[in-house]
Amino acid sequence: MTKGLVSIIIPTFNRANCVVDAIESAKAQTYHAKEIIVVDDGSCDDTAQRVSEIKGIEYFYQQNQGHGAARNRGLRAAHGEYIASLDSDDLWDEDFLATSIDCIEARNLDFVFTDWAKVIDGGQLQPSEWLRDGKWKRYSAQRDGDWFMLNPEDVRKLFLERNPAPSSSLVLRRSSIFSGWGEQMQIANDWYLVLDTILHRACVAAFTLVPRWRKRVDGTNIYDGRPFHEIGEQLHLREYPRFRRDFHSLLTRRERLTLLRRELTYRLRVRLHLSTKRGTR
Repeated sequence: MTKGLVSIIIPTFNRANCVVDAIESAKAQTYHAKEIIVVDDGSCDDTAQRVSEIKGIEYFYQQNQGHGAARNRGLRAAHGEYIASLDSDDLWDEDFLATSIDCIEARNLDFVFTDWAKVIDGGQLQPSEWLRDGKWKRYSAQRDGDWFMLNPEDVRKLFLERNPAPSSSLVLRRSSIFSGWGEQMQIANDWYLVLDTILHRACVAAFTLVPRWRKRVDGTNIYDGRPFHEIGEQLHLREYPRFRRDFHSLLTRRERLTLLRRELTYRLRVRLHLSTKRGTR
């Protein structure tokens, strides 16, 4: 492990039209101690050719196994003290890494996460759900400049409630990661990573509401822009139960009941949505 080095993992699958831009945004970071690892998760477009034309990166190809497996492949190849994962449809601002690492080191944190903006079909900007729904206000008591500090209790409570930190927003200490991304999760592999980490050890973290990256929403994203019932069926009906199973021994009784109630609530919402949809046909 190389001190001060950030290993940037970029998983991609049939995103040749945008992965090059993501790589260039990683290369353009003002934080210079970095390595860029691109993991091609079985693309059948011209991703390999286009990525091969870019100097200064490591490229790995694997049979299609999902984003979680691709990120973990990158993690095994990483040499950095810090880990960041950039989705191939996302773009970091030039100071994303510099500000994140500065916060982690200055305050001796396990990880930080940064707000973002959505770019809809290449044009319209929308705020993140994290900023828009205002749930962050419950965790804003301890502010330090642009950052809001989270003690271990806050971190645990927040991430059992929701995932405010998509993969592209996270920068973590390598030593804090317990095992890696959830390979059985199609949507919530990033959430699984954080829960797996914070439930195995007490973590301190911070977040900022300054948007320092952009999510490009074009109708082909894994999460953003997909119909509610598709997201609900996959995330809440299939992946929530896995959280409860995998982390059962690490949760308090109250936490297990909270997750179960949330799962049942979303099950009802998905069923109501589907029945309403069928009724309008």
